Amino acid sequence: MSDPFFAPVKKSGGDGPSRSGSSRGRGGRGGGRGGKSGETRAINPAPKKDTGKKNRATTSLAGKRKHRGDSSDDETDRRASRKKGVVEDDDEGGDEVGAGGIDDMDLDYGDSEDDEDDEALMNETAAQKRLRLAKNYIDTLQHVGEDEIGYDAEDIDRDNIAARLKQDALEIQGRLHRHLAETFQFPVNAETAITTCRGHQKTATSITATENGLYAYSGSKDGSIIKWDLKTGKKIFSFPGAQKGVVDFQGHTDHVTCLAVSSDNQFLASGGKDKKIIIWSVQENKFLHCFKQQHKDTITGMSFRKGHNQLYTVSGDRTVKLWNVDELSYIETLFGHQDSITSVDSLAKEHCVSTGGRDRTVRLWKIVEESQLVFRGGGFIRPKKLNKDLPDEPKEIATPGPDGGVIMKEKKDPSFLEGSMDCLAMIDEENFLTGGDSGTISLWNVNKKKAVFSMPLAHGFHTQPLDYSNGEAVPSGGVETPYWITSLASLRYSDMFVSGSWDGTIRVWQIGKNMKNFSLLSTIPMVGVVNDLQLYQPTLSKKTLLIAAVGQEHKLGRWLRIKEGRNGLRIVELTAKSKDSDNASQDDEESDN
Repeated sequence: MSDPFFAPVKKSGGDGPSRSGSSRGRGGRGGGRGGKSGETRAINPAPKKDTGKKNRATTSLAGKRKHRGDSSDDETDRRASRKKGVVEDDDEGGDEVGAGGIDDMDLDYGDSEDDEDDEALMNETAAQKRLRLAKNYIDTLQHVGEDEIGYDAEDIDRDNIAARLKQDALEIQGRLHRHLAETFQFPVNAETAITTCRGHQKTATSITATENGLYAYSGSKDGSIIKWDLKTGKKIFSFPGAQKGVVDFQGHTDHVTCLAVSSDNQFLASGGKDKKIIIWSVQENKFLHCFKQQHKDTITGMSFRKGHNQLYTVSGDRTVKLWNVDELSYIETLFGHQDSITSVDSLAKEHCVSTGGRDRTVRLWKIVEESQLVFRGGGFIRPKKLNKDLPDEPKEIATPGPDGGVIMKEKKDPSFLEGSMDCLAMIDEENFLTGGDSGTISLWNVNKKKAVFSMPLAHGFHTQPLDYSNGEAVPSGGVETPYWITSLASLRYSDMFVSGSWDGTIRVWQIGKNMKNFSLLSTIPMVGVVNDLQLYQPTLSKKTLLIAAVGQEHKLGRWLRIKEGRNGLRIVELTAKSKDSDNASQDDEESDN
């Protein structure tokens, strides 16, 4: 075996170049071991005193050089020198080792190779590191399940590995879309699928649920927060509220308006009309910290960054504030909105999206870049048909005429001015939804300034008779007022979202495959004002849950009152379609074609 550090001396006595000065030597980058390329040095250095591993290796090399000089009578001396350092003879001890045997091996070669690998890792570029990690990741995917199932790498299809790599990359980028809307069974059976949780004395204003699907929290205008068991619908714990003016109370002293739970299921954050932001422990059900007087007005919305304990809060004081909940500390304040901020949402990236109420803007805040993108809504919007199967409305209407007669006049399509943007929901890192007092739901993309698609009168409109306070008779007809959108929630990274109002239903929508439109999929009966919604799939369960906070009044005011509504929480479990129903729907499609 050839020596990795020294090239063998040519026995023919020729004048050819020696490899000892080549830049390919394993001893270093600049040439042979201990010198630069082209530098003259002794091939056989004099042996030194054995002071360690390096000297032992040098002595071994000297013995090998002597062996290459045809001094076969020094076999005994070589073995004697080996007793100290590296090699011990067998119990038999009688076998002789010829050229190319163990005496010609560099027994320290493994150490030099490890050192070389470490040096290569230290000096690798970013591109080389990405390539190395990608190769390791592919190798890991090829061996997934090999120990448990017994599969070899050849048994795994290359297409499956490519699909897995693509899915992981899309999840990191926030661009993964799952087509789930058509997999659920609609309409929902209201008697069996809806669980009612009652415990608040006043209107339920907000809800949130833990990622593991065990608990849900609801806030109310009575200042209390109730912890619910999502499996049974029973109350587990209650954080009571207090009356206004109470000092040093560990809780809220006014309406609770918003709630949020961290993705690690450790912290619950709550905000209210008392301008407090309170952090609670999910596991221990106790008060942890209160941020007082940081916001100058009602806390209207909050959201935890996914995968982190960074909290975003918005308020009627037109500011967005960032908090580090791990350290219970304040980070910074963001300015830009020209009116009260009504809602906020966020995902994994260090971004958040907020709606500015009557300034009719949506702002995407880029925290790291310290910049913001502004999307402007507003304008007159004409209604569209929610379902193409519905019959066309009459183009003429009867209006009262002179002498008690009737005159047929052309009915004009109503148009409504979008006055306020009240709620939003992020679908992924690039797409989000907004709703407002004009009853319009709009789909946005961060790369476009205007809405990609808008659905006016998403929940319809109601006719409100004119009220004449001067005593005159009320004329026939009335004012057509849209049901404004009070809440939105999306199933993250999918094609389904829900919206709430006070028209007696929660509406389920399906987003098109090209993310450029959406259409009505189904409705779920829900009497009362739907103040908050959450639609998600728990990590420890295969269920899909829709949770709604329902009350008789709107969470921010008393503009209307639905007497038939019941204050509390509603839990709706969405069931997947059975195989029989899927086959039946496919047969119907084939028959239509």
